[in-house]
Amino acid sequence: MWKKLIIATTLLFVTGLSVSLANDYSIPDIRIEVKMMEDGTVRFTEHLTYRFEGSFSWADHRFPREGFSEVTNIRVFEGDTDYINTDTEETGTFSVSQSNRFLIIKWHYSAIDTTRKFSISYDLEGALTTGEKWVEFYWSYLSSGRNKSTDNLEIDISLPSEVSADSVYAWSRVPEHLYSMTIEPGSISFRGENISRNQAVSIRTLVPRSLFDEDRVVVNEPRLTLERVTEEEEKLLIEQQLRAERDEFYASLTIPVTSAIIAISIGIFVFLYRKYGQRHSTKTISDRETVVLPDRTPPAIIGRLMTSSTTTGSHLTATIFDLARRGWFKIHEEEKKGGFLSSASSQFRISKTEREPEEINRLPEWEQKLIRFVNGRIEMGSDTFEKLFSGSSTEVTNWYSDWKKKVKEEFDSMNWIDTESNKGVTLNIVFQLILVSLSVLMLIYGTMFALAGLTFTSLMMAASFAIQRRTKEGQETHRRWLAYRNGLRNADKRTINMDMLGMHFIYATALGLSQSQINTLIEKSAGNAASIFPWIVLIPGSTTSPAAVASTISTLSASGTTSFSGSVSGGGASMGAAGGGASSGAG
Repeated sequence: MWKKLIIATTLLFVTGLSVSLANDYSIPDIRIEVKMMEDGTVRFTEHLTYRFEGSFSWADHRFPREGFSEVTNIRVFEGDTDYINTDTEETGTFSVSQSNRFLIIKWHYSAIDTTRKFSISYDLEGALTTGEKWVEFYWSYLSSGRNKSTDNLEIDISLPSEVSADSVYAWSRVPEHLYSMTIEPGSISFRGENISRNQAVSIRTLVPRSLFDEDRVVVNEPRLTLERVTEEEEKLLIEQQLRAERDEFYASLTIPVTSAIIAISIGIFVFLYRKYGQRHSTKTISDRETVVLPDRTPPAIIGRLMTSSTTTGSHLTATIFDLARRGWFKIHEEEKKGGFLSSASSQFRISKTEREPEEINRLPEWEQKLIRFVNGRIEMGSDTFEKLFSGSSTEVTNWYSDWKKKVKEEFDSMNWIDTESNKGVTLNIVFQLILVSLSVLMLIYGTMFALAGLTFTSLMMAASFAIQRRTKEGQETHRRWLAYRNGLRNADKRTINMDMLGMHFIYATALGLSQSQINTLIEKSAGNAASIFPWIVLIPGSTTSPAAVASTISTLSASGTTSFSGSVSGGGASMGAAGGGASSGAG
């Protein structure tokens, strides 16, 4: 079943990936025509060339709702064909909407493996900043972080009328090697190539106010003067040059500094590992696979040793099984009506046994705590494995957290973990965190090569917990139980003592064996489930074969682990300021 599910999921993923790869588009050419009108209106006409690979049905164009007071006369057209402004989403229509930040123009069409040129036009009101003698139009024609890069960008800005070229000023925020800009009487032309999707394109223009109707284009920024704007731009140019020099300096340092960071990171980890994490020799302990139980350490305690000092739902499940084996509970299988989405034919119910109350006081605190919790749930009627740890998530989570603390206290008393090695873990985390921070700084100010340093230092920091080591006794105990776990995993090749099969099942659950491995282990019972698992009462007739016993009891283990681990998991669940910043997409 699981293999089929994995195969189906993989096929769906591959199919979805192939579809997403098959459908792609680019916007290689953008031409923007800007016309400044005498009344202060700025008319935009943007021609967007889309190259489609696959099937597409819509596109949108959005820009921030700032830098102007009103937008009017919105049109979408393709050649001589106008799109109709409706909200029907039919081919040949467009709509206009807005969010808190953006004005969004969306149009609908049908395109498959072709090239199309769409045009959008609109008028902006209140987009000009006006001083006594000069008018500023500062606009971001393309935003950074767009969906697609652009091969060719043309921007043509027309003035209300012709004027001497030396009376018109324009400054671009694009690196000089990416564009050329020409000022002629009555127009400004910008040509850019290979504009990255992360590169914004902004142009600041300053033209005489005499080109406009002075009764309609009134002064709204008295501080706007040629001298002030020129001074600002010169200052910005100096800042850009200093920034370029700084970037070049950091770029020259990136490779040697990053290489040093990587070497130091590895060196710190190796040094701390050798000092604090060097494993004790266990050559005198055999690592040969075996199905002989090493000792009678409780399953939750030994399970924690074998899972990097963590307590899991499997350990909780194995403890309940072990308490049932020792007579504290009885587990019954009963028929269950399968739901529409469920194929389960049976469920497991747990019940109390007639043990003397004072006997519980002889048990470890963590076992006492579990018995009292389960008994309380049984009295409430939540006595099936599905309901045992369901209900109030806060109640169960708090109890489980406290139970794990008690298990940890018992585990720590075994002195299997060298607490001195925790110094190495802490020191490595601290030093690696410093190196991670340096790598981040190099990535910000240097080149992408610094990413190698960030990767290495992050890996070395994640490896900190490998420095924690076991004591000599803990290492020897781990080696013996590792041989036992490997023996259970290969139970089909070994002779199993039937009298110990119940114990093997409990420890197999605690040690994290898969359901199929537990199946194989239990099939060794040859169907004699009543004597091997007296603490599990199966449905009459369900023990007709070893396979049936294996399936039933391993299902109990799997459902118990899922129920317990799932119940405790977290839930989830002005002047000199540019307007504009357009971005286009398709789907």
